[in-house]
Amino acid sequence: MSMDQARAWLAEVLPDTDARLRVESVDGNRVVCAAGPDGLERRRDGPLSGPAMFWAADLAGFVAVNVLLGPTPSMVLATSSISFLEPAEPGVLRVAAEVVKIASRSAVVDARVTDHRGHLVAMATLHFALPSRAGRVALAAQAGAAT
Repeated sequence: MSMDQARAWLAEVLPDTDARLRVESVDGNRVVCAAGPDGLERRRDGPLSGPAMFWAADLAGFVAVNVLLGPTPSMVLATSSISFLEPAEPGVLRVAAEVVKIASRSAVVDARVTDHRGHLVAMATLHFALPSRAGRVALAAQAGAAT
């Protein structure tokens, strides 16, 4: 998928997301998304919340895998690991999500989250469970028939 195709697909699959997460670039197996500042939860003392950073990393990883495979909305996050490195100042988060490995039933993504100052605030490894290849073909055929 191109950047424009990824943006259109994301708006179709998750209609309210464009206000919260925007695809900024697509380069092979790497996608960069910007999240916020609106819609990102903050802790009482000011910094962005951990769940807000995780949400951005998860969704950027989801987009990165779909850019490579084509629309696969039925994939799910199976497991993940995230390290919060320092508090994220309120503002726009940028997530660089790189697909490290695609196998027949899973995908592994490395995501790096930076705050508006450019500071690395979190790193995540995301493992997505994919439907079988036959399932992906059937879903693509259904999607094509629906349009």
